[in-house]
Amino acid sequence: MALASVKRIGDLHALSVSPACLEFGPNDSKVILKPKYGYVPKPPFRAQVISLSALPGSSEEGDSSFLCPIRALRAYVSRSAVFRQTEQLFVSFSGRSKGMAVSKQSLSRWIVDAIALAYTAKGLQCPLGVRAHSTRGVASSWAWSSGISLQDICTAAGWASPSTFIR
Repeated sequence: MALASVKRIGDLHALSVSPACLEFGPNDSKVILKPKYGYVPKPPFRAQVISLSALPGSSEEGDSSFLCPIRALRAYVSRSAVFRQTEQLFVSFSGRSKGMAVSKQSLSRWIVDAIALAYTAKGLQCPLGVRAHSTRGVASSWAWSSGISLQDICTAAGWASPSTFIR
C-alpha cells in the first residue's frame, strides 16, 4: 500500500475497513480507500481518497500478478477478519495485541522490514538509512519513469508543487 499509494504513514494508519471507507470494484478491478471519519491529514488540503487499479492477472506460476496491491489487500482483509478487533485497516497479527490497531511506528517498521526482505530476496544488502518515508520517493520516481504525469504524481502524494518531487 505504501508503494502503490505514495501516502505518508499517517495517511495509511488512518485507513479503515468499514464499508464507508473500503470499497472493492467489480472482480477486484480496483479499490477505493478512505481514512476513518475525523482524520485530518498533515497538510489539510490534500486529497484523502486513495484509488488504485488492479495489475493485470495471469494464471502463470511466478507471475507478478501476486504483487497486485488490490489482490494483496483483499487477501489481507479476508485473513485478518477472523481476529480483527478494530475497523482500522492495519492490525497486529500476533501476541497479546493480535487484532488490535497497530501504531504508526509498527506500520513504519513493517515497511522497512518489507524493503529489507525485498533486498535479501534479490541477494542484495539493504542500504543503510532506509526509512518507511523512503517509499514515497521511490514510488513517485517509479511512477514518473512509467509515464505518469507530474501533476498526477503530485496529486496522489499530496504535494502542492513539483519541487518536493524534484528534490
